[in-house]
Amino acid sequence: MKRVLQFILPLCVLGGGFSGALWLLKNRKTVEPIVREQPVPLIEVVAVGLKDYRPVIRGQGRVMPRREIPITPQVSGKLLDVSDELTEGLIIEQGEILARIDDADYLLSRRSAEADILSAKASMTNALAQVASARAQASQAESRLAAEQAEAAAARSEWRLLGREGEPPALLLRAPQIREAETALAAAHAQKDAALARIDSGKALLEAGEAARAKAELDLERCIVRSPFRGRVVQVPVDHGAVVSPASVIAVLQRVDFVDIRIPLAPRQLSLLGPVAEVVGGNVKLTYHGRVRNGKFHRMLGALDPGTYTHDAIVRLLEPYHAGKDNFEFGAYVSADFKGALLTDAALLPEQALRENGRVYLFVNGELIDREVQLIDRLDGQIVVLGLATGDQVCVTPMESFVRHMKVHLEVGGS
Repeated sequence: MKRVLQFILPLCVLGGGFSGALWLLKNRKTVEPIVREQPVPLIEVVAVGLKDYRPVIRGQGRVMPRREIPITPQVSGKLLDVSDELTEGLIIEQGEILARIDDADYLLSRRSAEADILSAKASMTNALAQVASARAQASQAESRLAAEQAEAAAARSEWRLLGREGEPPALLLRAPQIREAETALAAAHAQKDAALARIDSGKALLEAGEAARAKAELDLERCIVRSPFRGRVVQVPVDHGAVVSPASVIAVLQRVDFVDIRIPLAPRQLSLLGPVAEVVGGNVKLTYHGRVRNGKFHRMLGALDPGTYTHDAIVRLLEPYHAGKDNFEFGAYVSADFKGALLTDAALLPEQALRENGRVYLFVNGELIDREVQLIDRLDGQIVVLGLATGDQVCVTPMESFVRHMKVHLEVGGS
């Protein structure tokens, strides 16, 4: 009996399971899928209207001195005085006295040169007198020689009239007197030549004395060291009592008549700036901690920075340190606003119209397409772009996702 139950019970369980499965298959319910339409987003658009726009190119640069000049004396000597204005950080005006050097040696040099000039003039005066005396002696010697030669000629004629043969005696022909007159004439000419030589020597001594006096006067002027330009004092390595020479540095000054500020500009900014030749000399607005000054676009450096791939524009600012409160101190970082070239096809859109990767969505025949635009500027929640046409409808509604040519509806009241 036990064996029969072990055989029959499993068969009963299998049969019951099979019967239940058949019943479930016959009585199951079929779930029909519900087809739903894809929702069509409602969007708002704005119509594009093109207008003229002059972009502002913004950059930043540092105010740095264009020159640092060491001021050295041109003469040697002891410093008797150093100006109180010669202090680090102060502004020195052009021509202002920086220091005074002891001029005693140069005063003596001038006196010595003046004495040499007087001596040369006296020597020339004496030589001129000797020239006059020599000329007078020469004139007398010439007259005596002419008289002796005339007497000799008369004696020779008389000798021949008397019928005498041969040469007359030397005494009769006045030979000693003639030689004496010729000697006197030669001596007078030699005296004159010597006096003329002394005049030339005196002239040379006079010129040397005048040059020495001019040099002494120039050295005296150079004993007063003045600022060659308006500048800012950077360093003062000397003081009263120091002995200086042309190799010494009295002060180091920075020029403040103007400053060139380097403003790095990216290639895109340069393209908006337009031809450089047309903007050179134009105003550039410079701002530093609320201070505003106008500089001038001066030039481009003409070389690409290998580190930043930017070009440096040079803005010239006159008088960075002036009497007012708008000083632009050296070392300050300033903002620069350049006026770009006039754009005639710019579109002004709400800022939310710009999507990723510099694109906007256009509504065309019930669909959205994307278009790449060039961002020019941002203005208080709005953007200025290039690349659109008049009448284009730009979507300004935020989109969670975008598929090109996706169907959309315009929101009631949309443009």
